[in-house]
Amino acid sequence: MTTDGIKQPIDLNEVTGYNKAQSEKPKKNPNELDNDAFMKLFLEQLKNQDPTSPMETDKIITQTAQLTQVEMQEQTKQTMIEVADAMKSTQATNEELRSFQNDMKTTLEALLASINKSSESLVDNNSNVLTSSPYNSINMIGKIVETKINGLNVEEGKDIDFELYFDENIDISKGRPTIMIFNENKELVREFDISAYNGMGGYLRFSWDSRDNLGNALPSGAYNVIANYNQNLDGNFNVARLGRGEVQSIIFNDGKPHLRLGELIVPLEDALEFYAKKQ
Repeated sequence: MTTDGIKQPIDLNEVTGYNKAQSEKPKKNPNELDNDAFMKLFLEQLKNQDPTSPMETDKIITQTAQLTQVEMQEQTKQTMIEVADAMKSTQATNEELRSFQNDMKTTLEALLASINKSSESLVDNNSNVLTSSPYNSINMIGKIVETKINGLNVEEGKDIDFELYFDENIDISKGRPTIMIFNENKELVREFDISAYNGMGGYLRFSWDSRDNLGNALPSGAYNVIANYNQNLDGNFNVARLGRGEVQSIIFNDGKPHLRLGELIVPLEDALEFYAKKQ
């Protein structure tokens, strides 16, 4: 710094903080005598004693012992003060640690609750778990799903279109592929050959005039549709039915996932079982 162009010397005590430390240092009470002052007075007393009547040795020993005892008490007092300060510091640290642990516990509990909420699941009557998390729902794409849907709602006298999913391509060399339609009483009311679809698989579209095998118009109601195709070595046919097929995509409506099965859109909660496609 300069004053009227004259440089002033740098105060190192001010720069290093020595002055501040000295000002904050506790001042001794001038009315109190510490151990050094006591020893000086004691030595002065010995030097200025009457040579003709010197202090007796036992008194010197007694006063020296008292001085040592006072000094030890002072050291013990100082040590106890330091221990007390250390304990206070440890207590404060422990309180901070407990506070940190409580905050961590709260955070982990909140995180766990969030994870549980995001992975809530639906369980159907067959004890199949269907996760409703959007991320898990996406993993269902490409899987085969069985749903509660198994029939058509037919209006009397009106044609109706529908789709069935075939895991394998239709092979007429393995038997005659047939679609069968049943009424609510599980009675077969219509049957027709689908050999024209030979070599085709996946989602196939069909049309029905809502008439029975005799050409009579069937009453309005729900009808179950299945298809038998490709007879196996055990004599059983592969089966395709309504409400079953490959999940092509996931559609979210008001935050709720729906499965796209060809032209059919099914709520996830109507799914019964998922499994991998046959390779």
